[in-house]
Amino acid sequence: MTLIPLAGAMAPSQTAIIAPSPRAKGAKPEEIYRAWLEIAEQRISAEQVLIGGHTIQPAEAASTANGALSSVLGFFDTLAEQVFTRSTDVGELSNYMAGDARRWRDLLRALRQRSAAAKDAPRYHQLTRALAAAEFVASEPIGNIEREEFALTDIGADLDDNRLSAEVSANFITRLAVPKATPNVAVVLRDANGDVCGEAVFAAPMAEAKGEQTKLFNATLAASREIANVEMSLTRRSAT
Repeated sequence: MTLIPLAGAMAPSQTAIIAPSPRAKGAKPEEIYRAWLEIAEQRISAEQVLIGGHTIQPAEAASTANGALSSVLGFFDTLAEQVFTRSTDVGELSNYMAGDARRWRDLLRALRQRSAAAKDAPRYHQLTRALAAAEFVASEPIGNIEREEFALTDIGADLDDNRLSAEVSANFITRLAVPKATPNVAVVLRDANGDVCGEAVFAAPMAEAKGEQTKLFNATLAASREIANVEMSLTRRSAT
């Protein structure tokens, strides 16, 4: 089974806090973080709404009432385009807001699961894009410069007969002028609905590297539900 990148499911953003431009570079990480701080009051209100069990309704529009929640979803929805195209340095952005992104990842995952009956609603699609962006920032991916130094190639995954376990593999490649600690490898398993059914961070094949090297990475991860997609990325997070 080929690993399916999350970016492949992204659709153009319909709401904007940081408006993308086809002719301009993405917003700088510090600009994005400033926009995040500017909606602090809306975040507090939206969090209380979600903790209270808010559920998306069938046919609910992305620009519906509840302005606080719309502000947060709009922020991450717009961010999705920038982080998955790497038009902004998502690794640097994670330095600013990985902790906040983890909190909102958990809140939005719960909202998406509660709202499965409204999966055709525009609001649900916006939520899916927003959650994808929050998950990516929360994963603490490596930065753009580090992507020139480290890479995963020949990524693959074999599922067991019950599709409840995945054995993943990849070539872990380094291109370093001086010795440097390596990032770890994050693996995420998703079910047919796109919800996470297993995730873990594994140590790289070597703790430190120098020069050009290629080492085989492999790991096995169990799932709580039948696996449909598998994702793998390089992360600053500690191995679990």
